[in-house]
Amino acid sequence: RGYSKKKRGAGHGKNAHRKPKAKRETASITITNGNLPLIPENALQGDFPEYQALEPSQEALHEAYPTVYSRYKAATNRVFKYMQDNSPESIHENRMNVNSLITAADWMEENNLPIDPSILKDLKLAILVRSRVAKSVSGGSDSGHKHLLRTLVYCWRVLASLPRASIAAKDLEKEAEEKLSLSDVDVTASINRFEALLDEASDEEAETEEELFPSKPVPRPDPQPEPLTLEDIIKSDVRYDSWLFLASMDDLMDVVSVQYIAIRKNAQRGISDTTIVEGLIEAAVATNMAIQQMQRLEMDFELQHPDMATPYRLLATFAFPETLLRTREIVRNHGQKPCSEKEARLFLSECLEHNFRPPSDPESKRSVVVSEFCQRYDLSSEGMEQIQAMYERGFEMYIPIEVPIGTERADNKWLYDKLKKFNPNASSHSWIPRDMPCIGGDRAIHHTIRLLQFFGAIVSRIEEGKQIIVTEGFFGTKWAPGRSRTIHEDMDQLLMEDILPKWFLLCRDGILGKTNLPRQNELSTFWACMKEFFNAPTKPVRWSVAFAVHAMLTAMFETDWTMDTITKYSKFSFESYFEQLDRATFMKTAEAKSLETPSFKQNMAIVNYLKNFGLPVFGDSAMWNPLCGGTLLSYVAFFGNLEVGCTLIDDRSQLRMTLHLYHALVLNKILKRGEVPLLDALFDVFQKSHAIWGGTPPKKGRFVEQFWLSMGANVHSAAKMSNEASEVIRKVSSNPADHPGPENLPTMEKLDLPPIELSEICTSFRRICNRDFHDVVDNYHTPEQRRLGRGSDHYTLAVQTNDTLDGIDNEQLLLALNLSACGTYLGQFICELSAILQWDPILDLLSQGTDSGLDRRQGTVYMFAQNLLGALDSAMDPMEVNIFKVPQGRAAHTTMTKSFTSIPPYKLVWFQAQGETTGKG
Repeated sequence: RGYSKKKRGAGHGKNAHRKPKAKRETASITITNGNLPLIPENALQGDFPEYQALEPSQEALHEAYPTVYSRYKAATNRVFKYMQDNSPESIHENRMNVNSLITAADWMEENNLPIDPSILKDLKLAILVRSRVAKSVSGGSDSGHKHLLRTLVYCWRVLASLPRASIAAKDLEKEAEEKLSLSDVDVTASINRFEALLDEASDEEAETEEELFPSKPVPRPDPQPEPLTLEDIIKSDVRYDSWLFLASMDDLMDVVSVQYIAIRKNAQRGISDTTIVEGLIEAAVATNMAIQQMQRLEMDFELQHPDMATPYRLLATFAFPETLLRTREIVRNHGQKPCSEKEARLFLSECLEHNFRPPSDPESKRSVVVSEFCQRYDLSSEGMEQIQAMYERGFEMYIPIEVPIGTERADNKWLYDKLKKFNPNASSHSWIPRDMPCIGGDRAIHHTIRLLQFFGAIVSRIEEGKQIIVTEGFFGTKWAPGRSRTIHEDMDQLLMEDILPKWFLLCRDGILGKTNLPRQNELSTFWACMKEFFNAPTKPVRWSVAFAVHAMLTAMFETDWTMDTITKYSKFSFESYFEQLDRATFMKTAEAKSLETPSFKQNMAIVNYLKNFGLPVFGDSAMWNPLCGGTLLSYVAFFGNLEVGCTLIDDRSQLRMTLHLYHALVLNKILKRGEVPLLDALFDVFQKSHAIWGGTPPKKGRFVEQFWLSMGANVHSAAKMSNEASEVIRKVSSNPADHPGPENLPTMEKLDLPPIELSEICTSFRRICNRDFHDVVDNYHTPEQRRLGRGSDHYTLAVQTNDTLDGIDNEQLLLALNLSACGTYLGQFICELSAILQWDPILDLLSQGTDSGLDRRQGTVYMFAQNLLGALDSAMDPMEVNIFKVPQGRAAHTTMTKSFTSIPPYKLVWFQAQGETTGKG
C-alpha cells in the first residue's frame, strides 16, 4: 500500500460516514523493506550546505521570566515577610505561621498602620490561585488549606481598609513613565489575541470577587492547634502544584486554539488565496512561543518537584489520590518496611507508564512491576493479593477504558457499559478536569501521550533503512476534513498512520535528521521537540513534546474543513519561493558580466537546501497541516528569506548602490515616489539600516560621503572621496571633454562591507530570532488588566506575542518580498546601468589586469560613487551633466524606471501580503 495515495474528501466513497468494525489484528504495525515511496532515498536531496559560514546577525538572548509557580510562591513569601517585618516580634517570635498572620493583621488594624500598596497585589494573587486550586483539587475539603484561604481573605479585608503608605519618588517616576508610554494608546483599537492568558481577570473570578475580596468585615478565623507554617505552604501539596501546571498548560493550549480559530474565521470571510500565509506564519510563531513557554513550565515544575519529572508521576498523583492512600495503607498493614508517599507515588506512576506502553515494548515492566514492589516492602501473601487486585482493576482494566486506542474501544465495550450502569457519570478521558477544555475531555492530552509512547516503542525497534506501516483502520476511522468531532479517536488513525511515520522519516533520514538547522530553537521549536522525541523514543514522553503534538492536532481540529485550502496555498507559496530562486539563479549565471561572488553559490545552496522539507515523500498531512506548514513557512521567511536573503540582496553592493541612487534621484526631484513601487518598498524597508546608509539617509551634499561610509570607509577617506567627486563634476561641467578614464582611477584599498543588521529593519525578526523584547509596550490590555497581570508569565507572554504578531503584520511586505531573487534583479540593473553609462570599457580593462588594483566590483562601485552619485550630489543640474557623453541624471532615471517597472510582482513576491495586489499567485 503506497503513501502517495490522496485522501478522499468528506462524504466521498461508499459508506464513508460509517465507522469501520474494529479489526482484530495481533500486530497493528509492521516493519518492511518494501519498494514504497516512503524510503530514506526519497527523504533528502542535494549536498549538505556549510551553515557555519553563515554567521547569525545576533545571538538569541534567551530571556527567562517567572512562571506561575515561582511567582505565586514568591508572592506568598513576600506576604509572610511583610507581616513579620511590620508587626512586633512578640506576635510571631520570628517564626510565622497561619495563626501569626491573623494576630499580625489585628495589630496592624489597631495601630492603623499605613500599608504598602504592592503587598495587596501579592495577597490578591495568593488568594486567587489558592481558591482556584482548592476548588478543583480537593473541593475545598482540605481543612488546613481551607483555613489558610479564610485567613488570607481576612487579612485582605483588614489590610485593604488601612491607609496606604506613600510611594517612593523613584516608584512614582516609574509609574508616571509607564502611564506616559501607554497614554496615547487606544486599548480598544489594538486587538489582544491572547485574552485567554489573563487568568487573573476571568469571568469566574469576577463572580466570586465579593467572596474572596469582601468589601465588608468578615469573621475572624479561629486559631488552629497545628497551623501551617510558611515552609509548609511553600513546599505545598504536590497535587496543588500539579493542578497549577495543568491549568497553565490548558491556558497555553487555549492560545493555540484561538490562533487557528481566527484562521478558520478568515477563511469564512473569503480569504482563500496566498494571503492566508501571513495568518499561518503568525499562528505558527505564536504556537512555537507557547511551546517555548511550556518548556519553561516543565523545567520549573521539575525544579520544584524533582520526583515529578514525567507525565506519569503527575497523572498518578493528580488522578489517583485514593489509590495512593490505599497503597500506603496496604504496605503499612501487610509489609515489613515503611512506604513513604513519594515511594508510593513512584510505584503508581510505574504502573501507569508501563500500561501506557504496548506489551511488546522492551521497556515495559508491566509483568513484574507489582512483584518487584511487593518484594521491596516484603509484603505478606494477603498484601500481595490486595496490591495485585488494585493493579488489575485500577490500571490493566481501567486504562483501556480511560484512554482507549486501537481495538481497545471495541474489545472493552462490555466493561465500559457495565461501568456506566454502576456509575452513570463515568466516562473516558476523565483524569484531567473538564474545566480544562483544551487538554481534557474530548481533547485529552494524556490520550496523545499514550499514542506517542506507543509509537515510540515501535520506533525503538526500527532498523536503518526500514519503515513503519500502520494497519489501516486499526486506530480508528480514516480522517477527512470536516468529519472530526473529537481529537481523540477521530484523529488517532491520522496521527499514527499518516503523520508520525513521516515525521520519523524526516527526523531520521530527512533534513532534520542529517543537519542541525540554524535558528531551529527560535524559529521551529516544534521540530526541535520532535527531534528530541525520535532521538530517545523509549524514554517517557515529555510534557513539552506531548504539548507540541497536541498543538498540531488542535490546529487541524480548529481549521478542519479549511484544510484543503490551507494545504493548497501553503504548498503553492513554498514552491513559488523556490521557483523564484531558480529563475534568479539562472539569470545570474546567464549574465556574462554578472557581479557574482564566491559566496553567492554557497548562500544560495543554504536556502535551496530547505526544499527538502517539501519533498513529496512526506505528504500533505504531515508537512502541510496548519502548524507544520506555518512553521515551515515562518522558517523560510525569517531564516531563508531574511537572514540569508540579506546576504544575497547586497552581496555585490547592488542594494546599497540602487537605494542610494533612488534616494538621490528623489531628492533631486528627478524621480517621484510611486513611479517605481518596488524601490519605494525597498527604501521603506531599509531606510533604518545603518549599514545601508552609514547612518541615516543623507541630504544632498553628502550623498557621496555617506555612500563611502556605508561601504566601510572611515570618515577621513569618505570625506576625501567626496571632495574628489565634487572636483570631477566641476571639471566635466565646465569642460565635457574632460572625463575620467581608466588611467585616472586611483588605487583603492579593499573595504569590508558592513553587514545588514536585521534587527534594525525587522522588529518581528528581533523578537523571534534574537528574543529581544526590551522595548515592548503593552497596547493590548486595559489599565485594570495591566495592573492585575503585570509581571506574570501569562501576561508577559501575551504582551510579547501580541507585539511580535503585530510586527509580522506590519512587516508582511518585507517577509513576502523574495530578497534573494530581488538581489539578482538589482544586480542586473547595475549591469545595465554600467553599460548605458559607458563604464564597461573601463571595467573590461580592469578585468584584463590593469595596474589600477581594482577588480570589476570595486571599479563599478568607484564609477558609481564618483561619477553618477557625484553628479547628483554636487551638480546644479545633474540631468545635463555629461560623463562619457552620457547625461547622468537622465540616463539613470530612464534605466531605473525601465528596469524595475517591467518586473512582474509575482517574480519577486512569494505570497500575497494582505491589502497588496501582486498580479499573479
